[in-house]
Amino acid sequence: MNAPEVVRRYAVTLLEAADETGVIEPITRDVEGLVATLDGSEELLDFLANPLISPEIQANALRQLFTDKVGELTLSFLQLMGSRGRAALIAVALQAFLELVAEREGVVGAEVRSAIELSPQQLQNLQERLERYTGRKVRLEAQVDANVRGGVIARVGDTVFDGSINTHLERLRLRLAG
Repeated sequence: MNAPEVVRRYAVTLLEAADETGVIEPITRDVEGLVATLDGSEELLDFLANPLISPEIQANALRQLFTDKVGELTLSFLQLMGSRGRAALIAVALQAFLELVAEREGVVGAEVRSAIELSPQQLQNLQERLERYTGRKVRLEAQVDANVRGGVIARVGDTVFDGSINTHLERLRLRLAG
């Protein structure tokens, strides 16, 4: 069984359990906090990814770390993944859960790359345009990319909107050459 399939199964299981018990919002908050914690702790990620540490030790460590910090269902989910030797996939499974919740709520993620940091107004304008285009609520993730010389490159699902100067210059070069 490949990792993406396993990750999706765990994420769907957590979503279904949260739905059945009526605690999607608290679980989503727990998961957002866990994702932030894992993103900020390279040591914890290394610990979870270490194949030399037994699954029982990882599950026990997760219980000790997150008891009273997350809900019972979230804690059980973490322990389940740890005890089954899937601790290395926890961060990816939690992110997949958030994507499933967003998809369920009609929210689509958009990745935006630009040469400089965009102002809040620019981000809002871009978000509104992408929402009009997709017909769905858009959650932007903006990042500065030194490879973009100017303009913006936005990706929504499989669709890429390339408004970068690099692309405009390349099109101009091809027109002049052709």
